Amino acid sequence: MTPRLTLIAWLLIAGAAIAAPAYIDKLGILSATRIVILALWAVSLNLLLGRTGLVSFAHAAFFGVGAYTVALLWLHLDLPAVLGVPLSVTVGALVAFLTGAVALRAVHLYFSMLTLALSQLLFVIAFVWYDFTQGDNGIHGIDVPDVLRDTAGSYWFVLAVGALGIVALWLVSRSPFGTALQAIRENRQRAAFIGISVRRYELAAFTIAGAFAALAGSLFALFNRSAYPGLMDWTAGAQPIFVILIGGMYEFVGPVLGAMVYVLLEESVTRQTLYSNLVLGAVFLGIVLLRPDGLVGLLRTLAGRMRRSRRAPVADDSLEPLDMDRLDPER
Repeated sequence: MTPRLTLIAWLLIAGAAIAAPAYIDKLGILSATRIVILALWAVSLNLLLGRTGLVSFAHAAFFGVGAYTVALLWLHLDLPAVLGVPLSVTVGALVAFLTGAVALRAVHLYFSMLTLALSQLLFVIAFVWYDFTQGDNGIHGIDVPDVLRDTAGSYWFVLAVGALGIVALWLVSRSPFGTALQAIRENRQRAAFIGISVRRYELAAFTIAGAFAALAGSLFALFNRSAYPGLMDWTAGAQPIFVILIGGMYEFVGPVLGAMVYVLLEESVTRQTLYSNLVLGAVFLGIVLLRPDGLVGLLRTLAGRMRRSRRAPVADDSLEPLDMDRLDPER
């Protein structure tokens, strides 16, 4: 995507997000809050999937770790749940570092399977440890400040924290560190040959992605005032993957656009039919088959066509027609 088109996209998204409470109803604000949380979660996963080329099934576990950080801080220590938001970044980074240190001993499919196994281990711990996590019942009714009980106040808080997280991930992806991750994605062996410590960079990316996934999970816990084991199940991790593929994994703005489309489409389809998963699956399949580069790729194609149409030569009627008698020597 060209810098100009990227800037326009970000300005449109920022403007729509900031002005959202002024032109949408309460239900729309709830949807907008979901979009921000899902966008942050998907952007953090895309640091692995789109930037580094790592397919991880543990991202739902990190999301759940962030949610449980908020819930357990309130439940056992009787501290304000809001304190769990900054703390979730540290806890998520620690869990991701330990998980990555084990999983990154393998590569490709074996790495993905190790992340799946480790994430299910965290899920089982949350599911059966009743004394600490309330088990499969989950933790509900988390007490939050009065400002977060209001729909608009909760949205503004989630938007502010989520925007900071997305900007931080953008700075990471645009840094020399992000460039090194892209080199690893393109060719691991060549990256190692030029002096990049591949495993260390991958572990750092895994840790950063887990930290911001936990941040998204903490916002979810404050927004829904609950945390439960289902958040950590590996099947829940399919949601940000869908979002990334819908928006486009090779552009930073892709997961943000994908989150907007996914939430709006999901809520619209759910209101229209009981077979929402079937419809969403068909839409997702169509996007993967027809536009594997996602919505960003579609926008890039349309922008390219518009530029070519503007540059196309226009016929000038003022030019005199050629005299064929002068061109033919026999005449």
